[in-house]
Amino acid sequence: MNYLLFLLNPDHIILGAGLAPPGFMNEVNRKMKSLDINGFPPCTIDFPLEFSPEEIAALATPVNTLLKCNYLIGTSVDFDGAFQSLFDIAAEVAGVDCGAYITGSHDANDFSVIVSRQVTRHNAGGEVSLFFPAALARTFNKGIHLEASKNPHSEKVCQGWKATALVAFPLRRNLEFIGALVFGKREPHPFTAERIKLLWVLAGQAENLILQSDAVKTLSFYSFLDPLTHLYNRRYFDDLLEKEIFRSRRNGKPISLLTLDLDGFKAYNDTFLHSSGDIALQEVASILRDCVREVDTVARLGGDEFAILLVESSSQGARDRARRIIQRLEARMLPGREQIRTERLSASIGVATFPDDAFDRQDLTHKSDHALYMAKHQGGGKVCLYQEISELLSVRLEMGEIPVQKIYDAARSIVDMDKFLEILLFTAMQGMSAGRGSIVVLDSEGNFTLRAAIGFRNGEQHFSPGTIVSAGPVTSWVAEKKEPLLVSGQEDTPLPMQWKRNGYQGNSFLSIPLIEQGRVLGVLHLTNKKGNQPFTRDDLAAFEPVAREITAILSQGILFHENVKTFSISILRSLGSALELRFPFLSGHNKRVQDIALRIGKKLGISHADMVTLGTAAALHDIGLIGIPGEILSKNRKLTERELEIARKHPFLGAKLLEGVPGMEETRRVILEHQEFFDGSGYPSGLQGEEISLGARILSLAEFYDSITSSRPHRGGLRHEEALQLMRNNMNTIFEPRICKAFLEEIREPLLPS
Repeated sequence: MNYLLFLLNPDHIILGAGLAPPGFMNEVNRKMKSLDINGFPPCTIDFPLEFSPEEIAALATPVNTLLKCNYLIGTSVDFDGAFQSLFDIAAEVAGVDCGAYITGSHDANDFSVIVSRQVTRHNAGGEVSLFFPAALARTFNKGIHLEASKNPHSEKVCQGWKATALVAFPLRRNLEFIGALVFGKREPHPFTAERIKLLWVLAGQAENLILQSDAVKTLSFYSFLDPLTHLYNRRYFDDLLEKEIFRSRRNGKPISLLTLDLDGFKAYNDTFLHSSGDIALQEVASILRDCVREVDTVARLGGDEFAILLVESSSQGARDRARRIIQRLEARMLPGREQIRTERLSASIGVATFPDDAFDRQDLTHKSDHALYMAKHQGGGKVCLYQEISELLSVRLEMGEIPVQKIYDAARSIVDMDKFLEILLFTAMQGMSAGRGSIVVLDSEGNFTLRAAIGFRNGEQHFSPGTIVSAGPVTSWVAEKKEPLLVSGQEDTPLPMQWKRNGYQGNSFLSIPLIEQGRVLGVLHLTNKKGNQPFTRDDLAAFEPVAREITAILSQGILFHENVKTFSISILRSLGSALELRFPFLSGHNKRVQDIALRIGKKLGISHADMVTLGTAAALHDIGLIGIPGEILSKNRKLTERELEIARKHPFLGAKLLEGVPGMEETRRVILEHQEFFDGSGYPSGLQGEEISLGARILSLAEFYDSITSSRPHRGGLRHEEALQLMRNNMNTIFEPRICKAFLEEIREPLLPS
């Protein structure tokens, strides 16, 4: 409602036409000789800028857009993105083709372009013409309107912007000039009075953005910095780490996290004055800042714990930097008794790298902490990479092993088809040098849904995957014609429309239908080619194979979403089959375990739904073995304690592979718990009794029987009678009596090989 009041109330004017301070014009004229403002013809906007009721009715659509400015532009934290969104709105409501926010003082020629759209200093006329509209707005202290066709003076300025008309409004803070907002039009039709009024409202929004940004900058200093060291604090660092991981996923470049802890700092702080401890922390912070690049980030997490984010850095590069930090710290003398510098401190550093070591921010932080823990237990003053200790804590694959990480990522990509499409779209954009791209999908009801979007700024929140979008003229044309639309410039578009909006930074775009067997599945759009270059027929020809691949993936994705659970199980069964082919002693194991488990379940009379869950879990219960090193699985001697610890990770890995698959939550639990025993002596969590799911208690017994009756590389199998006796002996300890009795009654004879 504030904007509606602003439109209707002439007294509610942010950019009023106030009088210049005494002597202001003389001072400006003296300092603006190079811009030749003296003698410039009248160009001020002198008509009332408030809207009449008739105008509001006639301009309902653009006025409604202005009423949603705060939502469409976003927050002032993303200053550049907010202004770009403002330029998008200006293009939509007033046909603006170029624009700029230019800063300047009220008494000096210190103009500077802060944010711009389709503006370059290399335009004809150079900086003089570029800054001239801002100088005029400052001089006349009100909005100005220039048309190239009016007089030679205006024509010269417009030529510098490659525009036919310009509008500029002064921006103020506490009535003092701080800059100007300039809008340009390159079409032959000039700005109408109504469009100028709409742009005046946007200038008021720009003024608010600037004031909010100043407040945010001041607040951010206190909100995101540690007051003692002036390093970033944990809150800021965690948020930045999340963003850098997202960026790493997009650009494929690694990032490394260093977690640092000062050795013996508590004793140092207790022995000497706390002021000495504060000085030590400040000097450590200074060393850390000096040892990293400008693109890296250092933070104090609390106490004597610090963190460093190294972008585009491998684990080996991170190790070298960590060693340099330790050397610098050990060489620095710190205050001791009576503030005499007699003391030294060392540091322990843990290093983890994304994506080599971790899935997400929490996992990366956790593993960096693990590495730090190991570094401290090596005596301090050491650097430890998570990769070096991963065998002790998790699974580390050797050359030739099945790449479980890639399989896991692929499985998650298939489950999250939008992410998979986003990866393909990003690859396509890199190949085509496009700055913005999107994929919209046509559903069975005829609606278009945005499935992937890259290059849309934070302020454009209405462009988020999963949003149903109205089919614009381009999408409708491509879907109806079933052929690509290549526009090299605005003059060759077959559509009578104003399409240059929503952040388009050029006059060229490429839109391709995604067609399978005559059916349009969706449309892919590419625009904003780097260097403001047009897309060409060669680009279209080069892109067609990629479009076919995206179409195939999209087709599979649509089918997948119709039956996601079946599709996921099929993938994992295939991995299980590959595992049995690789390790022949596992051949038939899953099928036999499934048969035993289902027979026990039927004997116990469990429900149909539980039987389905049990059967699926039994078929996939050992899928996590794909993450266990082959030399452990095929070792022909007894496993060491460390090897046993690694092998016992397979229930967790199996459950992890099913993470995110809809409808598989109970199956995941059964797989995770299938090595738990009734008396609590199992793994991975040591659950006991009814803490263990019924399916897992059944599967545990079935798995145990088939394992002890089957040969393994390090031992032979027991005979059927021996196995039954062993199970009777472990009734009420390893196995639940009710389940064990059902098994003994059902399985009286040895099972035939599958």
